[in-house]
Amino acid sequence: MTGFIRYQFISYIRSLKMIPPITVFCTWVFVLYAYSGVAILSSYAVTSFTMYLVMTWLTMSAFSIEEESERYILFVQLDSKNRYLWGKWTICLIFAILFMVLAILYPIMMNSFKGTIRPIHLGLAIYSHFLLAWFGILVGTFFSVTSFATRKYAWLSAMLVIVVSISYEGLVEKISLLKWGLIIFPPVTQVINYSNGDESIQIGHDFWLLAMWTFVYSVLGGIVVWRMFLRKER
Repeated sequence: MTGFIRYQFISYIRSLKMIPPITVFCTWVFVLYAYSGVAILSSYAVTSFTMYLVMTWLTMSAFSIEEESERYILFVQLDSKNRYLWGKWTICLIFAILFMVLAILYPIMMNSFKGTIRPIHLGLAIYSHFLLAWFGILVGTFFSVTSFATRKYAWLSAMLVIVVSISYEGLVEKISLLKWGLIIFPPVTQVINYSNGDESIQIGHDFWLLAMWTFVYSVLGGIVVWRMFLRKER
């Protein structure tokens, strides 16, 4: 498994497909913190949203470095389709962690925030960046290796999911009946709700309920994507 992860990482680097998403994310972070005196939580909310978009992009590009015939050869060599999927997810998570480190630590090192950063800010930043990165990985995987969308419309479908999930609260406010229909979309706005508030935010009961729901969604989403992948590749 370690050898496969190393092989995938090297293959992905050599393909150069990681350059566009990495460039977009780094540029966005540098531009966002080009000036000092920015708000802590709202800035972290912006980079969390960017993580969601970029990790969807990066995941889809990571799954596209092999042709379908090459993928079946890897299945045989690994003796497990699960190892193939977990290996790909590991590569994506490595990049997600690197993005998180940059997004969270860079403004602190550059002294870009107008207030004093506290442990609660760091906790919320890690929480929102990691979950939105994972949601991006799930969306990217869903439209890369399941039978739900054809390759021709995979990118368009992924962008549609991203737009709907980011616009969830606005859509529900206008059409309340959509509240239950949109529950299948990643709960992006629920994750960053507490990153849009006052800098002196307090964590309470409502936060833990939302955190529990997002955790359940993350686990169930991973299981659903995993099962759909195995079903397609039978």
